[in-house]
Amino acid sequence: MIQKLVRRLSKNELQTEQDDALKLIFLALTNFFIIGSYSILRSLKTSIFLGLVGKEYVPHTRIITIILLIPTMILYAKLVDRLKRYQLVYFFLGIYGILYLVFAYFLNHSVYGLHNTLTSPWRILGWSFEIFMDLYQVLIVGTFWSFVTSISTPSFANSNYGFIVAAARIGGILSTGLSILLLVTQAKLESWISIPFLVIVSAFFLIGAALCIYLLAKKISPNHLHGYQAAYDADKKSEHSSNKPTIWEGIKLMITEPYVLGIFAMVYGFEIVNAIFDYQMQVFVSLKYNNEVLAMTKFMLFYTLSFQIVGFFLAFFGTSKLPKKIGVQKCLLLMPITVIALALYVLALPNLLTTYIVCVIMRAAYYGFNQPVREILYIPTVKDIQFKAKAWTDSFGRSFSKTSGSVVNIATIASNSPYCAILIQSSFSLGIALIWVVIAFMVGKKYQTTIDRNEVIGKKST
Repeated sequence: MIQKLVRRLSKNELQTEQDDALKLIFLALTNFFIIGSYSILRSLKTSIFLGLVGKEYVPHTRIITIILLIPTMILYAKLVDRLKRYQLVYFFLGIYGILYLVFAYFLNHSVYGLHNTLTSPWRILGWSFEIFMDLYQVLIVGTFWSFVTSISTPSFANSNYGFIVAAARIGGILSTGLSILLLVTQAKLESWISIPFLVIVSAFFLIGAALCIYLLAKKISPNHLHGYQAAYDADKKSEHSSNKPTIWEGIKLMITEPYVLGIFAMVYGFEIVNAIFDYQMQVFVSLKYNNEVLAMTKFMLFYTLSFQIVGFFLAFFGTSKLPKKIGVQKCLLLMPITVIALALYVLALPNLLTTYIVCVIMRAAYYGFNQPVREILYIPTVKDIQFKAKAWTDSFGRSFSKTSGSVVNIATIASNSPYCAILIQSSFSLGIALIWVVIAFMVGKKYQTTIDRNEVIGKKST
């Protein structure tokens, strides 16, 4: 009897290990394809917008994005209630894959596309592509990480999130590296041929991501796809409750839950500082290459490749080890401290090379280390926080912060003094980073307390 029980327990333990291994493989491959696709398009969106519309109008895209976010998030909330978690990922991967092909067609158009070298604020294609890609982070990357969080336990996250992120960085390195190789070796190809081709390649990356999610749902037992048990139990009770959540549940939770509001503040902190320095680099690039789309695309691809390489090492040697060694709370403090050092560096040496180095380090540290650590914070929360509140947090956190950064950028442009601009930007960034340190400490403490007590955040009182 005892031997039979031991065999059964061993079999269950082995099955759990196999399911966790498969889960890790499929999630890593999915992230590989998602970031591989995004790395190409992120580089293209900057050069396309600068070439078609102009650098003066970059800050204005943030305002338009905020206006579009409200109906987008309402639709997102409805889909969360109606679709299963993996179906939600399918849906957005499919929508973006189709739209990629539409954009590829118009970019090759003789009038609306890259054949027309006129830079004008009336080039609708440039505006559309920029805003479309701004929403990618929320609808594709954000939904993927919501899915990952909803099927992960704290121990799985601490051990494996680093590898999932490292796979994404490899995807980014390969896709941008191959793109650079294409543009360099096929230098005779015109931009209206090479750039639409890269957009089509990105669409196939998303097909690969959808296939990985399909295999994950088919190959892994449903018992190993609900993650943190306390949150899963709370969600099951909520499903049978007569008080069904509304489409505004996500923003309500973001505002009323101090824990979620703290995560929002951390997203805001990074994005506003990033918007300031990113725009400064874009201005330098636009001036250096005289708005020539193909030349700017090569530079932006090289820039993306740079932070993907640095981000890979941070993810592989940092995210996969530090959360277990020093804890999530201390890991959250590393990013704002890094921002403080980088802001001081820009203040001391204001030039193009400095802004390039700063942007590479910031993005590598954020995407390779800080973002996956921040995603762990959603594990002890209910589904409405993991998907709806997270979507509002990521979307409005990024958009409001970029808009705020754009206001700072516009103010510094008006100063007509490069040193004055650097002084305002760096001082503002330092102030944001200092507040960020305090918030990160408090949110990290709340996370650890919740896990230690086996509690859940966002659970409705009965």
